[in-house]
Amino acid sequence: MNSIDNDGMMQGYDLELARQVRERTTLPITILGGAGSLDDIGRLIDACGVVGAAAGSLFVFKGAYRAVLINYPNRDRKEDLMRRVAVRA
Repeated sequence: MNSIDNDGMMQGYDLELARQVRERTTLPITILGGAGSLDDIGRLIDACGVVGAAAGSLFVFKGAYRAVLINYPNRDRKEDLMRRVAVRA
């Protein structure tokens, strides 16, 4: 599910739309559109449980000038995010 209103804005997922989709299906879903930080991914998981969380601009644009630099979090950062989310669940 792509929130086209939030896509590329890097101001967070449309959590209300994501909740509505999650409530209406038991199928696996991937949410995209709006991620600006790993915390946004954590908030999505808090709101909807385990879902696919896609992000484009978050991993491509860096710094004040939004320079193109592809940068993925390392394994430790991803595991830390999942631990923090699990503690809140």
